[in-house]
Amino acid sequence: MEALKPAQFAALLPMLRQVTINHLFARSVLECKIDGRVWVHRDASGAPALVWVAHPYGMSLLFGDAARASPAALQAMLRERAARAEDEWLQCSPPPLADALVAALGLAPTPSNAAPEGDAPQLFTRTNFRFDAARYAHARAGFCARHPIVEIDAALFERIDFSVAPRRFWRDAAQFQREGAGYCSIAGAQIAACAFASFVFDDQLEIGIETHPDHRHQGHAFAAAIALIDHCLQTGLTPVWSCRKQNTGSWELAQKLGFVPSIDLPYLRLPAGVGAGAFAKGWWDNRQTLCD
Repeated sequence: MEALKPAQFAALLPMLRQVTINHLFARSVLECKIDGRVWVHRDASGAPALVWVAHPYGMSLLFGDAARASPAALQAMLRERAARAEDEWLQCSPPPLADALVAALGLAPTPSNAAPEGDAPQLFTRTNFRFDAARYAHARAGFCARHPIVEIDAALFERIDFSVAPRRFWRDAAQFQREGAGYCSIAGAQIAACAFASFVFDDQLEIGIETHPDHRHQGHAFAAAIALIDHCLQTGLTPVWSCRKQNTGSWELAQKLGFVPSIDLPYLRLPAGVGAGAFAKGWWDNRQTLCD
């Protein structure tokens, strides 16, 4: 697997445009909006057969031609990408490539009530949603925020320290203010929730959202999201929502806001701190793989 330099990323954009699932985070890396990493596996002709894009937030996308990727190549990619400082959440496109990778890992679906944890890969589900303007209008009707809603400025950009925060998706506050948008719901002197643009491309704005643990189930995330979705509609943008299906808070909030599930995808958690040897020995050897 070949690691590419940033100057080589843009050449992969035509391949990425063939991906039909939500892939704005990968586009952010390939267009160098954020500092990510990219690897390719080339076929016999030297053309990229598989591309692995890793966003610094911990999301990654493997895409390409499954027919030109041998099981041995998939296993080699997993071994070479095994060591990581944080958990990595991997999506694949097209579906046959996801199926092949899941088979190569020998994974069964993780129980819906299981937490993302442990030193072995886990198979979850990620849902892409479609925004339904009529449903949103119904949800929006009569809504009045019970807490102050403020736009995220440079100071708030730096203050928000949630696990899902603007600074995990943008280089700095200046870039966020120039290209993004976001709102916070405030409780006293504390940021209770934030909803912000994690990516903006063409006419799409993908929503990142988080609530402080002390202020959950009080309507803060709903209110912040309303402000951001209103911003989208006023500026001609379509709001985009994707989340792990097992994240019931996000999954249910999306539907409360008028989003409709459109597709469920395999979503692989690749654990942090696992050296390449763990993929070559131990649990790996106990899995049925495509090479058997």
